[in-house]
Amino acid sequence: MSRTASRSASWLPASGGEWALLAALAASYPASLVLPAAWSREGGPLESLQVTVLGAGCVLALLMYLRSRPARVAILALWAAPVWLLLAGRELSWGKAWLLQPGSQAMAVTAHWIAPLARPAAVVLLAWLVLSAWQYRIDGPVRAAFARRVPWLCLLVMLAGAVGSTCAEGHMSCHLDMAASSAQLFEEFCELLAYVALCMTQHVVFTHRTPVRLAPTIAHPVEEVG
Repeated sequence: MSRTASRSASWLPASGGEWALLAALAASYPASLVLPAAWSREGGPLESLQVTVLGAGCVLALLMYLRSRPARVAILALWAAPVWLLLAGRELSWGKAWLLQPGSQAMAVTAHWIAPLARPAAVVLLAWLVLSAWQYRIDGPVRAAFARRVPWLCLLVMLAGAVGSTCAEGHMSCHLDMAASSAQLFEEFCELLAYVALCMTQHVVFTHRTPVRLAPTIAHPVEEVG
């Protein structure tokens, strides 16, 4: 691929799903002012959706690993799977969320034993992820994918979602002029949409080998002289 074609592919128009994701992020603030506060509780609808998205991201990464090995992107897929698990564990408060669920005695007992071990295991797993990312240079497939198409709207939603969630929590001297219940709703919405954007970005990276359809060039016939 020539340099001009590569540059054109990198800035291909965003898909309809990416624009819909950005619209959902813009609508999350007013929605958090009117929706029930119960949606943002531990184990509520929004947190359940977050864990579902994170679980789907992990499953898709494992499927991509099985499908693409021994290609280099398989290493990235295998590396990404535990990242999704770490994010899901964080959303479940490392098992503490199960303790708050009524009527789930067996799950609560399991969480009682898992919770003390979850954080040390997460630290060990995070250290392994950092070392393996450097050892196997997993940035290679990401750079190759972004050379064909940069999912700039997904990256924007992830960044905006992280900032919105941080402000809703009142960190970094950032506060929102809204009730605490609405702020928690907004935080959960931001995190949910950021996770969806991350899942869509993973899809772009994993499927970057699909041929990119560029606009056809018009060939002008050359008239013969003489």
